[in-house]
Amino acid sequence: MKLNIAVILIFSACTLTAVGAEAADSQSNMANSNPTSTCTGAYPSYFQDPAFTKTGMWDNQVIINQAYPGWKGPIFRLSDAYTSAKPDDETPWLKFNPFDKSLSEKDKNTQAWNYLWAVMKYIQAGNVDSGDVNRDWDLCNNKVRSWYHIPYQTYDPMSGREFVHGLTREAPVTMAIKGQGDIKTTMWAVGFYNPQAANSIGKVWTGAPSPVMPQTNFVFNEGSVIGKLLFTTATPSNYPFLENVPVWQANISASDFCECKNADGSACSFQQETEQCPRTVADVYLLQFDIAVRDSRSPVGWAYGTFVADGQFKAQEKNPWDRISPLGLMWGNDTPPATVGAAAFPQNPVTELKDSAVFQEVVGRLNEKTNAGHLGCNGRLNGPADNALSSCLSCHQTASVPDSTNNTPAIMYQFASYQEQGSGQCLTSPSKLDLAIDQVYFKSFQCSESFSGPKNIVPIPQYAQGQTQWISTDFSLQLSISLTQWQEWQQDQENLKKNIKVRVFDGTLPSR
Repeated sequence: MKLNIAVILIFSACTLTAVGAEAADSQSNMANSNPTSTCTGAYPSYFQDPAFTKTGMWDNQVIINQAYPGWKGPIFRLSDAYTSAKPDDETPWLKFNPFDKSLSEKDKNTQAWNYLWAVMKYIQAGNVDSGDVNRDWDLCNNKVRSWYHIPYQTYDPMSGREFVHGLTREAPVTMAIKGQGDIKTTMWAVGFYNPQAANSIGKVWTGAPSPVMPQTNFVFNEGSVIGKLLFTTATPSNYPFLENVPVWQANISASDFCECKNADGSACSFQQETEQCPRTVADVYLLQFDIAVRDSRSPVGWAYGTFVADGQFKAQEKNPWDRISPLGLMWGNDTPPATVGAAAFPQNPVTELKDSAVFQEVVGRLNEKTNAGHLGCNGRLNGPADNALSSCLSCHQTASVPDSTNNTPAIMYQFASYQEQGSGQCLTSPSKLDLAIDQVYFKSFQCSESFSGPKNIVPIPQYAQGQTQWISTDFSLQLSISLTQWQEWQQDQENLKKNIKVRVFDGTLPSR
């Protein structure tokens, strides 16, 4: 695949401090005319954004994701003025240090709890004060500090941002509900980046049509903060803890995770995907809120945390966005010994996990009527929207720049196209290969470190410049996804020159 990609060498040390179309066009013009807005219109705001119709991005597919006539709800705008982001000197989480190895388990948990809420209040400031949850998180004109989105999560028809709130489709989640059996649901999510993080993103997405593709490991600035809202198609009748939590309307495909299928087993074209998986506006409920902080005090340079819906227990909270509770914070993977599988280490995860703090009372509330408190591998931190055989860090440390085949490492070995049948991570009766897999996927990689391992577990990338190690996006799966989708668009433009009009997503998106 021949791509017209700009190139940059980025210093890789871990210690940097530092309606219809008319309605959409009208909102875009309003943002562009406001000199303080961080929404510039440089990139598509959502899949099938009518402002980008003339580029040909939405050709040869059914239009399923534009505001319909009479729509009176929000229309998402991408906050993308990365290069003008001014660093923010407010760092309330630094008052707390859960990474101190001398702390008792009780004190570690207290520090982690306070750290998480300090980050949450920092993220909420200026984003949740509209008086209407459906109007909150409009990043274009935050009066407290600027926040930003990742661009180009807009090209893939199946996962591309929806037009109301900019949610992208994530994982299918099957939950066990007591008295109801298994319920198939889908997660939809949107992430936010503070000025320090945006300043880093601006080295790749400069406002020009093409990104400056990293050629060495990408680095987020110290103090970068990322927040991510995850909504579910489940309802309070399925998960009682969803009562009283924020509910958004979003333009989504089928709630049980629509999949496009051809009778002959071939990959679906964009046309077929938009035919088989149409979208409609429906309610989605806040299930999870993830946070990530670039904090040099952490042994890996990042701290990852998760909040979960707790609407019954927190019903009296005035701010509906506070009807959540911290599930935990992690700063390492508690790597098992080479001869012990991750599923058996540590022996007692409730008391022996050293690289995280998990709040078991919250886990217990989630598990009263569901299995939503499943956590990750052997009690490592992962939320109800995530896979029980992984962990927050295990997934995110795989994040990489896509190679010339538009592939990246699998975020879980079980998801790899090269998986050896029957093998995987976090297995209860691990083979020799499984133990080796755990040593890779539950290693505590450092920030901005290439994800690596034996080539039968982590294949060698095929970069045009010849790099033999995966180029890290510093734990950012969203940055990796944006570059993958952009490369796919470039490939399709090259195909059009050859009169190949049928579009099939050939790359592999890092997804759960």
